[in-house]
Amino acid sequence: MATDARGLERNPGPGGAGPGVLPDPPLTRHSSAAEVVLSYLRDQVAAIARYDPLVRRDEPDAVHQMRVATRRTRSALQAFGGIVDRDATRPLCDELKWLAATLGQARDTEVILDLLEAGLAGVPPALVAGPVGARIAAHFTAELARAGKIAVAALDGRRYRRLRDDLDGLLARPPLTPMAERGAGKALAKPVRRAGRRLLRALAAVPEADDRDVALHEARKAAKRARYAAEAAMPALGSAGSRQAAAAKDLQQVLGDHHDSVVARTVLLDLAGKAREAGEDTFTYGLMYQRQADRAAGLERTLPPFTVEMLA
Repeated sequence: MATDARGLERNPGPGGAGPGVLPDPPLTRHSSAAEVVLSYLRDQVAAIARYDPLVRRDEPDAVHQMRVATRRTRSALQAFGGIVDRDATRPLCDELKWLAATLGQARDTEVILDLLEAGLAGVPPALVAGPVGARIAAHFTAELARAGKIAVAALDGRRYRRLRDDLDGLLARPPLTPMAERGAGKALAKPVRRAGRRLLRALAAVPEADDRDVALHEARKAAKRARYAAEAAMPALGSAGSRQAAAAKDLQQVLGDHHDSVVARTVLLDLAGKAREAGEDTFTYGLMYQRQADRAAGLERTLPPFTVEMLA
């Protein structure tokens, strides 16, 4: 643990300082790039550890929060590969991608269940033909149980334990580049701008895409990267970083709702097929499908604007 000139220990991470421990000085644009990036990484790794037992207990929103922390960690390592050596962290990024995808099965199932239940609730009773609610409930009860078991099994496995050890090792011995000692204000502006410009390119590609749903999903992923990069660098970039993070978040939300509608329609087609095989009326599934298609079209027409901020 680092000490100051008086020999008092400085707090190595978030959570406040105890007796005889000096709090870390606030991060600013004059802090080193390493200080800002590593502080963000420490926060996200701590969040992964904090939500681990909550996921195991199936606490509300725990899977979502753990997956967000996992994605933020990976995004920071990717965006700031010029600070924390990209080649050294590439295998770690692959493992973080695996963990996020594993947790995502449970989270995505929860989201689509909520979406379909809300959609069915909005259908007039006279237009509900057959046991639609019961079929949706049965399908997602099985899917949630399966996804939950997969998530917990992953957290109990060697691969996850090794990932946690590697994250601790990264923070204890970060593979910093020479750029890491530069002032954060200048060193972090370029990668945050780069993430913003990647989002602009992804949005520009949508009108000419052969599959607009796929293109919009790629834009959603780019929005997350632009948001998380800006959030990580906010202590150094100030209001400009905050504006880029907020704008990317707005886009991410709308694009996320659009993607959920795409997935919901796929599930509705599957449910309709099973209902048809069972001799049930499939009218309501078709109605719900079209409502989701209309919702997706409306979301696409109302995408919020995004511009790359003028960063120092």
